[in-house]
Amino acid sequence: MEFESKWLLTDEEKDSFIATLTPNLTVLRTKAEISQEELANLIGVSRQTYSAIERKVRRMAWSTYLSLVLFYDHNQKTHKMIRQLSIFPQELIIRFNDGIDYSDYEISSFLGNKSEEIIEQLDEQAKGAIRAVVMMEYARCTTISNGASIKSISGIR
Repeated sequence: MEFESKWLLTDEEKDSFIATLTPNLTVLRTKAEISQEELANLIGVSRQTYSAIERKVRRMAWSTYLSLVLFYDHNQKTHKMIRQLSIFPQELIIRFNDGIDYSDYEISSFLGNKSEEIIEQLDEQAKGAIRAVVMMEYARCTTISNGASIKSISGIR
């Protein structure tokens, strides 16, 4: 019986993920408002290499793919686009997490081990409301923290 690790990817799987991302590189980069040179520097390749990848003259390395997916998924200007176009390797993330979809990780991080069950019962409006409350509380805490820092620096008590 052959053991198959969730961490092992075949070259065909990698090629498939790369082929899904490649045609969208120009649009994603434009939407993120980043130049080829800035993006190339960020992900650790030369501008010439990145340009050749974007023009489909050169195949990107797997490490480049992972860097780009990470950047675009965590950029507020491209996050929705990368998720909606199925460019983001959701099936890979589920595989790495033993079959559990943690796509709403910001919610699941504080719901604990029942997060999947709870999230399944929530509609998009409820998820949006939870995100809004979390962001408002984050802003409030950041403001309080920054205010406290400003007061202590200026000597105000």
